[in-house]
Amino acid sequence: MVRKLFPIPQIDSTYYAHYDKKTGVIYSVSNEKLTHHTHSIELTLDEFTEFNTGVRKMHEHVVGYAKTQDGTTKLVHMQITEQMYGFRNNVFEWITDTPTDKTELIVAWSGKKSSWEFKLSKAAKERLDDTLISKNVVFFVILENDFDFLIRTIFIATDELIKKNSIIINFESTFESNIDKISIASKITFQSYGLIINE
Repeated sequence: MVRKLFPIPQIDSTYYAHYDKKTGVIYSVSNEKLTHHTHSIELTLDEFTEFNTGVRKMHEHVVGYAKTQDGTTKLVHMQITEQMYGFRNNVFEWITDTPTDKTELIVAWSGKKSSWEFKLSKAAKERLDDTLISKNVVFFVILENDFDFLIRTIFIATDELIKKNSIIINFESTFESNIDKISIASKITFQSYGLIINE
């Protein structure tokens, strides 16, 4: 008797990495969303398999914001070393765009007041109640034509950004007074950034 073989059907499934909202640490992967843990991102089958078999180590990865190839910002898993040391890659945002009504974080440079002002939109404040956030937002003031020349680092407590209308930080050096010679960048925490220049 001839046996007829049937192809095994492919089952479409979605896979998830579950992470801690405050730290981004991945603590499990599964093929279903966990009802008691609401923070998760989708994985491909290959990514899920690599985490599940130990090819990728959960303790070496975190969930954080990064820029995609189309320029949007989304939560992704990344190696901790990439998040910490990848200054020129997709986990940092050079703040250059003119703000729109949808911009989440606006940075205003004021030559007259010798200060930076940081303001979070109302929509971003509401979104942050249930989104991955770090304890501090970090900004880097650097020379415009030499990203290796760090002028200063600005740390702002995320909860202060949420509570206050805006936060003003005074310049520390004469470098900051010349907006044509400097740039400002941030580790990606928000979905969009904008820069206002007030001469």
